[in-house]
Amino acid sequence: MKNLIADMESNQYVAGVRQVNRHLLEHRIKKIYLACDCEDDFAAGVRKNAAAGGVPLEECGTRHLFAELCGIKVPCGVIGILSE
Repeated sequence: MKNLIADMESNQYVAGVRQVNRHLLEHRIKKIYLACDCEDDFAAGVRKNAAAGGVPLEECGTRHLFAELCGIKVPCGVIGILSE
């Protein structure tokens, strides 16, 4: 969790699977954080896309914690840290 918080403070980020996948296709994501309580099929897709793009992935926290960190009201399963 310390890595996630530090990355969010010092870098721009996107939240949610659609935003992360869109930025992955544009090669603009340098790291992905996946919530530990994501549904299996959702998590599998994120892992597959991260591996295909050669982007490191770390599992930590919960969807509710991610939402709180991002300042959104709905649970969020994935956060992508943007490259500079």
